[in-house]
Amino acid sequence: MRSANKSKTIHYKSVFITGDIIIQDALKKALSKDGVAAKPANRQQKINNDDDAVTFINRFSEFNGMTFCQLVILETGKKQPFITVDDEAEYYSIDSLASEKIPDSKEIEESENLSAEQIKAEKARKRREFLDSMLYFGVIGNHMVVLQSSSLRSRELESHLSWLLGTCTTIVPANSMLVLKDKPAESVYEKMRAKPVKSIKLGAPLTSELHNDPSAPIAPRTEMTETEETHANKVRFVPQGMAASILKAALPEGFLEKLDLHDSLDDANIHVALEITYLRKTTKIGQTVIDSVATSLRHLPESDVVINLQGGGKIRGDELKLSGNISVKSMENGLIDEGLLFHEMHNWLISKISASEIDTNQEAT
Repeated sequence: MRSANKSKTIHYKSVFITGDIIIQDALKKALSKDGVAAKPANRQQKINNDDDAVTFINRFSEFNGMTFCQLVILETGKKQPFITVDDEAEYYSIDSLASEKIPDSKEIEESENLSAEQIKAEKARKRREFLDSMLYFGVIGNHMVVLQSSSLRSRELESHLSWLLGTCTTIVPANSMLVLKDKPAESVYEKMRAKPVKSIKLGAPLTSELHNDPSAPIAPRTEMTETEETHANKVRFVPQGMAASILKAALPEGFLEKLDLHDSLDDANIHVALEITYLRKTTKIGQTVIDSVATSLRHLPESDVVINLQGGGKIRGDELKLSGNISVKSMENGLIDEGLLFHEMHNWLISKISASEIDTNQEAT
């Protein structure tokens, strides 16, 4: 595979931690050689108790006064699918490769100073696993730039940082809050100052998640020789997310919970929309409320948002978050050239600060 350059989107986040804690200082303390989480083995957060997947900061480095970290998801024993391309076959066969089949390091195999038992121990210590996903982020003070992946987004990053600095290392005191805040570019603020907001439309797909229904009776267990039977509560799908929250506010209490859904809503293509506006004219305080609602929408997860301004003009949801495109180089082995990546992320953040698109004196609210 040849090296290639691709355009990637990076996002700005303002980090807020109660107690006036600076995220860059906290990370340096947690990940330093003398820190509680100095090695990756000491800072792995289990995603849930039912599998072996963990999230953790792998690499930690400094570049021009900016601290960069590599967040990864690792699942022990994962099998990676692959396809055999055979131009003479009627179809391409698909199989999977287990992580234990990944070739061991040549340094271990070629070592002449190790006994057979020592080589076995080295292989166990330096075991190889497939990497599920990777996210990069860099911080200067409480200003953060994030390059997300398909499985690791800013929401997962926020959750992991809260765990790492709170539960894992106790650098952030108990009951503290860590939030990654979005911020619109100053040009968007200027649009809204020049033309007040007339209406706001936001929407989201209606989705659901699987729940055990504790109200359903559990079938009596039958003892049988040489046979094992597992009985569980009845399961049902319950609407969730922003769309469900909108419906809960509009419908009678308990309406969504009473729906007896036996299948997921994820492919149902139901879309819920909410419009906030005023008729003909409003008061000064009314305009303040609707303007405040508009700017606060940047804290929502990605959804369909359109802000209509008085006298014409629109601001769409993606404009409410300060983002930009950078060129990312992938090397011949398919991995990102991290040196160039850190350089691009650093230059982008510094350029936004220099152009006064980011307020360095006051945290975004």
